[in-house]
Amino acid sequence: MKTLFAFALGLILVAPVAAQDAQPEVSDEVRWALAAAQINASLEDDNDAIKTQTLKNAIVLATLYRDKVDLSGSVRSIRTIHETSTSSNHRRLALAALQLIGTVRAQDYLVRHTTPEQFDEGRLVIASVLNDYYVNRTEKATS
Repeated sequence: MKTLFAFALGLILVAPVAAQDAQPEVSDEVRWALAAAQINASLEDDNDAIKTQTLKNAIVLATLYRDKVDLSGSVRSIRTIHETSTSSNHRRLALAALQLIGTVRAQDYLVRHTTPEQFDEGRLVIASVLNDYYVNRTEKATS
């Protein structure tokens, strides 16, 4: 799963840069908009592994690249996952992603639909996802 996470995040972040040689110059704003659009599209996928990885990627992007990527367009899809998913893992990841996206709509939803205990659990999920991300990056850098 860690390899899948690293691959998916790498693909989102590196593919636009790798394709730069074959295509005209694309601004950073466009690249980040494409990353956000890919997150939004992948949230609609029926494959559980893709949905899990996409939620993790959203958490990483909303944390590390908050000033570059706008995931506010994904709030509705993430809310739907939190409300309807049969997977408790998906619901926890969705809650954590909503906490990080932090738009007014996301915060309003969290206030009305979560308990303080769930909110604290979301923080633990965020820490876990970021820890996995850093471990993967460290392992790649040392190998």
